[in-house]
Amino acid sequence: MVIEWRPLIIGILFALAIYVVSILSSQSAIALLSLLLGGVVLGVMIGGKIKDALINGLIFGVITGVIIFVVTLIEIVTSTLGSALLGAYTEELLLLLVIEIILGIVGSILGIYLRSEALKNSS
Repeated sequence: MVIEWRPLIIGILFALAIYVVSILSSQSAIALLSLLLGGVVLGVMIGGKIKDALINGLIFGVITGVIIFVVTLIEIVTSTLGSALLGAYTEELLLLLVIEIILGIVGSILGIYLRSEALKNSS
C-alpha cells in the first residue's frame, strides 16, 4: 500500500480548478466530471496496481469531496434563506459527497488502465 502524495495534490488541484471554472460558468454538470478527470490524472501519475489506485482514489475523493462540501455549505449558509435551506440540502450534500468519492476511485482506476495501455502500445 503506497500513498502517493504528490499525484494526490496535483489531482486535487486539477479537480478543484475545473470545479471552480464550472461553478463560475454555471455548468454544474462539469463539476462532477472534474472529479473523474482528476482521478484519471491521479491514476496515470501513480501507475502501479489497482489496490494503489483504490487507496489513492479514495483519499483523493474524500479530500476533494470534503472541500467541495464545505464550499457548497458556505454558499448555502450565506444565501438569504441559508438556515431554512440547510436542513433540506443536508441529505443531498451527503449523497453528493458519496458520488464524488466514487468518481475519484473510478477515475484513478481508469487512469491506471490508461497508463498501462499507453505503455503497452508504445513498446
